[in-house]
Amino acid sequence: MPFGLFKRKESKLPTDRPEMAVPAADLLSIQQAHDLLHDVESARVQELTTRLAPIKESAMESLRVIEGLANNMEHEKIKFEGVEHRFKSVAENARNTIVSTLRREASTELSLPQSANDAKKFKERFEAMMNRFSEVSGSHSKVINAFMKKHANKMNSEFDALKKRLDETKKIMANFEQKRLPIVKCSGILNTASQKAASIRLTEASVQNIDKEIIGIVNELEGLKGELGALEASPQFEQAVAIEQKAGEAERMVEQIHTQLTDLFSRVSRAFTKYSYGLTKETEARLQMMSDEPWRMLYETDISPYSSLLIEIRKSIDSGTIQLKDSDKILNYLDTILKCLPELQSRVRALKAEADSLRQGDAGMVSTAKELKGKIIQHEEELAKKRQSLEMQKRQIAEKTGEVSSLLKQASEILADLSGKKYSLEY
Repeated sequence: MPFGLFKRKESKLPTDRPEMAVPAADLLSIQQAHDLLHDVESARVQELTTRLAPIKESAMESLRVIEGLANNMEHEKIKFEGVEHRFKSVAENARNTIVSTLRREASTELSLPQSANDAKKFKERFEAMMNRFSEVSGSHSKVINAFMKKHANKMNSEFDALKKRLDETKKIMANFEQKRLPIVKCSGILNTASQKAASIRLTEASVQNIDKEIIGIVNELEGLKGELGALEASPQFEQAVAIEQKAGEAERMVEQIHTQLTDLFSRVSRAFTKYSYGLTKETEARLQMMSDEPWRMLYETDISPYSSLLIEIRKSIDSGTIQLKDSDKILNYLDTILKCLPELQSRVRALKAEADSLRQGDAGMVSTAKELKGKIIQHEEELAKKRQSLEMQKRQIAEKTGEVSSLLKQASEILADLSGKKYSLEY
């Protein structure tokens, strides 16, 4: 038999189930399922109210009797024959307390429930009233039996009647709560399903946005690749690449000179340290440069101050003013540096000028190509991330859809037991 086309299962319905309105269609939304549950619970509450009505009437009758007893106790004169005077005030105070409590509790309103929460309050109010009756009768039992004995039996009789009504109420409520468990469970399942369905809709909206973003990235990527392809296919580009390679080679040679000079100066750094006492700030700055980045002096307009400083350091070592281990080696290194500095400066300047000239000649085509390639890489990485996110969210939708389907199946089975009709639930 197709799902959602089940006949009403009359055999499973209790014969005293109150009639309730059920949707004519077999397909329900989550909200309609909630509405149906509300109708089922309302019918159960109506049934409960019918069963509690005679209990309420009996309880109210007992309360009216108790109120009458309280009035009689209040106006009746207590006989204190043979009683010590100190006990008289105790008895009077006890009577006032008893009368006040009986009258207050006798005015308790036991409203018949209109909802499950009302039913709970009905029982709790009944229990609270009986607890206070028990407290006052127990704590003042001696006074009641000694001075108000003629009212005691009648009062206890009404208390017993109320106790029976309360026991009946508890049994009825226990049965009501037991029958209500499937309703509560189904409502919880529907709430969970509704939350997951809302999450699915949000994820679906996110998927649509990511799809649009992917289309935009793909279009931009195609444009960048087309622009790069056109640039690389131009006759001028090959020439520009050759020029770029020459410029790059010149720059690499400059870096080699930097490394060579740095290595040479590192071998004489101990001499700089020994010489760096009592110098001017200007001389200290030159020593610092020669220690950290000696290649920078090659770009100075006048290199002679550095050469002069190196000569002074050499003289100090040679004269013994600066004592160094392996001083002969240090002197040889200083001689090498002094000899090659002018040549290195000349070579660096020539290579730098060559590189700058070559880069001006390529009209920026190579740098433009590099920029385009960088953008293409960025777009491809972004595209990969978006596609990964898209797949992940699609998996989440599939998983949550399965979870919601399972939850709605559970809810439909409970609804079938509650209403006697099979429904297919959707979100």
